[in-house]
Amino acid sequence: MTPTSSTVAIYGLGNMGYPLAERVARQFATQVFDLDPAQLQRAHGTFGATPITAPTELAHTRTVVLCLPNPAVSQAVLRQIGPHLPRGAVVLETSTVNPEHIHAAQQLLAPHGVDVVDASIMAGVGQMVTGTAALALGGDPAAIARAQPVLDAIASKQTYFGALGAGAAAKVINNAVAHAVMVVVAEAGAMATAAGVSCDKLIALLSDAQMGLHRPLTYRYAERIVQGDYAGGMPLDAARKDSVLALQLAQTLGVPLFAIQGSHSVYDMAAAAGHGRDDYAAVAKLWADWGCPTVPPRAD
Repeated sequence: MTPTSSTVAIYGLGNMGYPLAERVARQFATQVFDLDPAQLQRAHGTFGATPITAPTELAHTRTVVLCLPNPAVSQAVLRQIGPHLPRGAVVLETSTVNPEHIHAAQQLLAPHGVDVVDASIMAGVGQMVTGTAALALGGDPAAIARAQPVLDAIASKQTYFGALGAGAAAKVINNAVAHAVMVVVAEAGAMATAAGVSCDKLIALLSDAQMGLHRPLTYRYAERIVQGDYAGGMPLDAARKDSVLALQLAQTLGVPLFAIQGSHSVYDMAAAAGHGRDDYAAVAKLWADWGCPTVPPRAD
C-alpha cells in the first residue's frame, strides 16, 4: 500500500493500542509501528495494516495516533517522525500523560508545522473493543477539526475540555479519583466484613445516588462548592463527629485505615480554621486558603 493523505499511522499496539488500531482500520488505511514484530504481523494479517519501517514513510500521513506506555517513549517517537510529517499534520496523543508532556510534544513538532491534540482515552480495553470508549480532548479547535474523522473512528463520545493539555489533565484527575476511591472502597469493605455487614447490601447502599459515593460530587461539589454556598446543610462539626465514629469502629474491629484516616485530618484542620458550623463541603475552603481554589474565582 502506498500511504496517502487519508492514511492514519498508529504507534503502539499494546493492550489498548491494538483495539484502537482495529477501530481506525475500519474507516482508514493504516500504518502501524510496535517493537513487537508479532503484533505488527498480527495487525497486517487481521486488518491489513502496513508496518512502518522508517520515518520517511510518513511523508504523506496527515494523522498520527500515539498509544504508548509513557511520556518518554512518546517524545522519542516524535523526535524521530516530526521532521518527516507533512505540514498541517496532527498527532493525537491518546497515551496517559500530563499537560507538561503535551506542551513538550507541541514544542517538538511546532517547527515542522505539526499540531498535537490530547485525546486521552477515558475507558478500559473492553470499552475500546465494544466501541463505548470516550475521549477527553484538549488543544487547538482547528487542529481537532482536521483530525475529527479519525477521532470519530476511535470513539463517538468526546468531550472538549479546553486548551492544549486540558484533556490530558482531565484523564489524570479522573484516574486519581478512581484510584483513591478504590482505597476507600477497600477500607469500607474490610470494615463491613468485620462488622458483619452484607457486601451486596453495602454495594447497593454506596451505589445509591443519594449516598456516599455520589453525593459529595453531584451535590456538595456541583452545588455547594461551585456556588460558594456553605450555609445550612450538614455542619462540618457533625461530619467530623461521624468521621471520629468511623475511626473508632475501625479500631474496635482491628481494621487498618489509610485514606479514611487521612481524610479525617482534613476535617480536624477545617474545624480548627473555624468552619465547624458551615456545611461540611467547606473543607474546600482550606485549599482556597492554600492558594489552590477548587473552583475558579467567581466574576462579580
